[in-house]
Amino acid sequence: MNISRKCHRDMMRRPRYIVRNQCGILALVLALSLGLSWGKGYARPLFEIKLATLAPENSSLMKIFRQMDGELRRQTEDRLGFKIFSGFSLGGERDIFRKMRIGLIHAATFTSTALATVNPTVRVLQIPFLFDNYREVDYILEKEGPELRRGFREKGYEVLGWTEVGFIYIMTTVPIASVEDLKGKKVWTRANSPLANAVFRKARVSPVAIGAPDVLVALQTNLLQVVYNSPYYALITQWYSRIKYLTDLPLTYIGGALIMNSKTFSRLSAADQKILREVCARYTRLLTEKTREDNSEALRVILRHGVKKISPEPAEIARFKDLLNQAVRDLGSKYMPQATFERVREELQAFRSGEKKAP
Repeated sequence: MNISRKCHRDMMRRPRYIVRNQCGILALVLALSLGLSWGKGYARPLFEIKLATLAPENSSLMKIFRQMDGELRRQTEDRLGFKIFSGFSLGGERDIFRKMRIGLIHAATFTSTALATVNPTVRVLQIPFLFDNYREVDYILEKEGPELRRGFREKGYEVLGWTEVGFIYIMTTVPIASVEDLKGKKVWTRANSPLANAVFRKARVSPVAIGAPDVLVALQTNLLQVVYNSPYYALITQWYSRIKYLTDLPLTYIGGALIMNSKTFSRLSAADQKILREVCARYTRLLTEKTREDNSEALRVILRHGVKKISPEPAEIARFKDLLNQAVRDLGSKYMPQATFERVREELQAFRSGEKKAP
């Protein structure tokens, strides 16, 4: 008898929660017995790594995650594979971290803003106006990578690869060309962003703390006038449809990482750990390259759709930098290790002077 017909008939006779469980179990047994796929074209691996990412389901980034899954399955002969949860299906970054701590998921990609709550050293990479371009970012990540990985391992996490959001821009419903223009404006903020909140105190704005999924509605209802993120994020979330201006001043770089719970990682054989590291490192690099391409294209799309670019005068750029530097100083050594910050600045100066070559 057809399974769906049998379930329908049983629903007429039994409590619904019993039928739902029994029909679900029956479908599960049938899938296993027939060897049906658990993912897109793959059987369930022996060890399924539950991975969360905020990348939207139909995005170009998710295609790379699926390719990473396929490569891992092939190289381990289906011993390892990913079950991927995309978008906000598991909540925001704080929700995902909580699920990761209690073992509901094993691995996830996080922005450096969220990662800094575990390893404050990551905040060094977010210092405003630290980087001039992506070549500098790549160089510093190569130099500081081992130290950053060690810091996460001490907290119970393995870094499997570096990702990024990219350079962050101010996007607004009113023109912002100076620090003075920011005063009194309703600016988006998040409770777990010490640097942003320190900047807002200095700029004397009116911060509005809401979650990222609610920003679009807040722009529509004029609850917010100023938001900030990468061009690609503004495009895929439709923020760009509610903003009128983009201030042409990359404020800061936001990186990220794919990390895994160390307890789960330790359950793998040494050979599979090596394969997992190599596969993830290769595909997170592809994610980074694709993110950079997407940000560049998204900026062009946003401007083509009528958003106006505002270019601050050099004197105002200096004021923006001074404001942000004051905010960093006010946060002090509790915000990030000063020794690491000084080392990174020295490395950047050497790189810019041509004493060292890019990786």
